[in-house]
Amino acid sequence: MKQGLLYSIVALAAIVIVASFNMQLGDPVASNIPESMIGHALYVCPSADSTWTTIAESLRPFANYIIAGFFFGLVLLLFGWGWQLYQNMLDDKFKRESFKNIWTFTKWGFWAIIVVMLILVTPNNFRRVNISGAGDQWVLCDANTPGARAVKADAVHAH
Repeated sequence: MKQGLLYSIVALAAIVIVASFNMQLGDPVASNIPESMIGHALYVCPSADSTWTTIAESLRPFANYIIAGFFFGLVLLLFGWGWQLYQNMLDDKFKRESFKNIWTFTKWGFWAIIVVMLILVTPNNFRRVNISGAGDQWVLCDANTPGARAVKADAVHAH
């Protein structure tokens, strides 16, 4: 097994274990809310615009074209795999070298999808909410996040 893959598996396992047991570095400081609001409040933070958010929003009008391009590449990829399998079936033997180009195209396509999805879909995309009466952009956050504000759950709507 390659060393990079092994490190990735160990890191992923560590992240899953830490997240599963709700472990944190440092001492969390929760904001104080009245006893009557417990269970009826959500914590929101102002959405900080970052370079990634700006890039994702500027590429949003082209998202359908990008997705269509990937599906076109997927159709070509499936056709290529099918054609190579068909050629090997006709020869009645497996030629490993005939799959070299199509396998390279598969790997490049996979990583291209990963990179484009990381650029198009930022983490704030899944946490973004609208608050009734507040015009700014907000994201859901934890009570101990700096700048967190408690808001009535009824006023928070999915984006």
